[in-house]
Amino acid sequence: MILEVKNISKSYTNVKALDDVSFSIDEGEYVAIIGPNGSGKTTLLQILTGLFLPDSGEVNIFNLKLKKNLTSILANIGVVFQQPTLDGELSIHSNLKFHSQLHGMNKAKANLRIAELIEKFELKEHVNKQAKNLSGGLKRRLEIARSILHNPKILILDEATSGLDPESRKNILTYIKDLNKDQKLTIISITHLKDETKDVHKVLELKKGKLIKN
Repeated sequence: MILEVKNISKSYTNVKALDDVSFSIDEGEYVAIIGPNGSGKTTLLQILTGLFLPDSGEVNIFNLKLKKNLTSILANIGVVFQQPTLDGELSIHSNLKFHSQLHGMNKAKANLRIAELIEKFELKEHVNKQAKNLSGGLKRRLEIARSILHNPKILILDEATSGLDPESRKNILTYIKDLNKDQKLTIISITHLKDETKDVHKVLELKKGKLIKN
């Protein structure tokens, strides 16, 4: 087991965003967390990434309590948020290089890894373009490449295909599935689209803050 959520609840004023939610994920699993707007998906993401603490319950990742080991745990997690977080003024290569520096990666190893990901995500012909001038599909490819640059053990995706055209959306889903299949990367994909649950190992559905068993 690589991640365990135990009886977590979270409320905002009079609204219960999460209500006694429990589940576990094994290493190498591709898990889709689905549900309509207001179901609690965003709150769950914020708790899993340490942005918020639950009112009750706990989260264990890599057999460590998230609350007490936040820095070391997050160093082994990659996250792609729904809203773009790229530096629009930097090129593809510079965005990746800056991320490698944030993670304290060895310069030589980082350069090799950057070259590998630029090739894998078919970014080579755009490598010197500023991120703000990339299409939506290219931005998403870059964000996913950046999120796995430091070789995390878990990749969390928040509505990763939101706003993309059908072809770009299809390509992004293919990249994600390949990462899980080829690298045995544990993937947690948060989405409101049921058609994105195809070929995943497990589907968890949230409704009004409660987890519906599948």
